[in-house]
Amino acid sequence: MQIADIMRTNVIKVRAEAPVGHVLIWYGGMAHIFRNTYVVDHCDRLLGVVTIHMLLSVIVPPPVIEQAKAGRLDGREELLDALRHNMAAISDTSVGSLMDADYPFAHPEDLFVMASELIVTKGITALPVIDPNGVLVGEISRRMILHFLVQNL
Repeated sequence: MQIADIMRTNVIKVRAEAPVGHVLIWYGGMAHIFRNTYVVDHCDRLLGVVTIHMLLSVIVPPPVIEQAKAGRLDGREELLDALRHNMAAISDTSVGSLMDADYPFAHPEDLFVMASELIVTKGITALPVIDPNGVLVGEISRRMILHFLVQNL
């Protein structure tokens, strides 16, 4: 079974210059869960990946975590104010500055077990799927693979 038989083609694609604030607004309005934001060029060639983990590390930075642990952010509103201040500071940051340009990927004609191996060994939730020209054509996730296995074994 090839990756093309399991993958989804509906993914979040943005340009490198897109502001983080815009991407977060998109996430807030989505009904479907996406774990990765794919950074592409004008021809939809994959440049890099921004994971939810990366976004969380920027939204909730270590200084805010340390202040909260030390008890310097008492109460919900004080914590939210610190996070809002941080969001204002990072909202214009380009997605390209956060992306991982060395993120693993797969090809549609690869066997799904190859994607499963990469997902497990790299400890990631999903892989971008690119064609021979580097164009992003979809993604395959650990959940998609597990769903396929449960349905077919």
